Amino acid sequence: MSTKSTGKQMSINIIASILSFAVTIGINFFLTPYLVSSLGTEAYGFIGLANNFVQYATIVTSALNSMAGRFISVEYHRGDIKRATTLFNSVFIADLFLAAVMLVASAGLTLYIDVILNVPADLVTSVKITFALTFVTYIISIVTAIFTTAPYVKNRLEINSIRSIISHLIKVAMIVALFSMFEAKLYFIALASLGSGVFLLIVSISVKKHILPEIKTNLRDFEFKMIKALIASGVWMSISQLSATLLSGLDLLICNLTLGATLMGLMSIAKTVPQSIAVLISTLSGVFAPHYTILYAKNDMDSLVKEVNFTSKVQSFIMTVPLAGFIAFGNEFYTLWQPTKTAEEINIIQIISVLTTIMYLFTAHTQALTMLNSVFNKLKVPVLVSLGIGVASTLSVLLIVNFTDLSPANKAFVIAGVSSLLMSLRSLIFVPIYSAYLLKKKRTIFYPTIFRGWITFGVVFAIFFIIRIFAPMSSWTSFIIVCFVAGILGYLVSVFILFNKAELGKLKNTLFKKLKIKHSK
Repeated sequence: MSTKSTGKQMSINIIASILSFAVTIGINFFLTPYLVSSLGTEAYGFIGLANNFVQYATIVTSALNSMAGRFISVEYHRGDIKRATTLFNSVFIADLFLAAVMLVASAGLTLYIDVILNVPADLVTSVKITFALTFVTYIISIVTAIFTTAPYVKNRLEINSIRSIISHLIKVAMIVALFSMFEAKLYFIALASLGSGVFLLIVSISVKKHILPEIKTNLRDFEFKMIKALIASGVWMSISQLSATLLSGLDLLICNLTLGATLMGLMSIAKTVPQSIAVLISTLSGVFAPHYTILYAKNDMDSLVKEVNFTSKVQSFIMTVPLAGFIAFGNEFYTLWQPTKTAEEINIIQIISVLTTIMYLFTAHTQALTMLNSVFNKLKVPVLVSLGIGVASTLSVLLIVNFTDLSPANKAFVIAGVSSLLMSLRSLIFVPIYSAYLLKKKRTIFYPTIFRGWITFGVVFAIFFIIRIFAPMSSWTSFIIVCFVAGILGYLVSVFILFNKAELGKLKNTLFKKLKIKHSK
């Protein structure tokens, strides 16, 4: 089998990631209104909160797994298959141990969840079952993690995207079946997630055997010193995860404990689309990371600098239109999407969504740069910066929520907005400068690209805002037509603002290389 060219493989990875995102958005689009109407706003909020508790647990497990793909990939591409194999098996055995520990810890937490959280009496049993199933799914994902490194090592991330699409479809099929055959229950969502988690484990093991057969699974091939090395590096990723939790992962928990389950439910609805956008930004950045790692392993720094500049523009191009569209047309979207909500509730949902999305206007242009931290294994400084911001965010929110006379709705806005503002400042000031430092380049080298991205967003948003004024969107048909036309216009404008002539040629070559190769055959 011939090796795919870098440009061709990256374009495949990007397209697969976007398709995975589209499927996720599509599922949330149809599923969320149904769940809210079937279960109620309060119950729906606990689905998001259970997933947030999993995020808290990953603070511990990410110390081991976050850097495994990077270390294995570096050794593999340097030709040291034996060391890559030992790394793989050492992490696998350590993950089995972590899974056992997490099983015990999650069992205790689930038992007393109604003591820890503000849970309505009629939902206690359903919430406990939901948390139990969610934790079991997470424990399975711990074991799955090491097998998902195979596509990373081979720069075949489209495999993970396809796998993700199928798992989402399995999840939605189970949800439809459960809600059709039985009386609606909160824990049906968690049960469906468990089913998709089992699927991911089985498929990930199979994929690893197929695309990375050189690395054999052997429980006797274990070196504790490798685990120590991974944890020594990965502990910074754990602290980074802690920082992310302090910045936004505590939103629903703080809202539950201080403002009640109803506002928590509205916040959970408001964060559905922004969280999907965040996943797309992170996934697209991850698409570039394997190629960055390969160039780093080959010590080809000049090519790495060029790729970082170009891929930052690609990510800005992909994300500008959905971000501008979501902010410009958000009120119309939520009015149509949540027809059971009052105008006041729609307004609260929209404001929380916009406040949450603001940070992505900045990270969309700089997230690809943050991948260099892992590639260079220079995590300490960026993690400490993020931790400081996370602590400041959490303390500020707690002080404002507990010691001011703001209305509950305004307090919810504070919970969503403070972390967004601080993360925006981090992306604006720290990320570009530190990335330039890693590459030993001028500190301002990335700002022209970033500024061009913001200019593009401003122009596209202005166009969308004008369209919103003159184009009625009172039905799904009119809304979809307006968004389709606006989207095409937005991308046409974006491509000519963001890219110069040489970069447009590179884009064209990257996107159509596959067709040219097939034609030549």
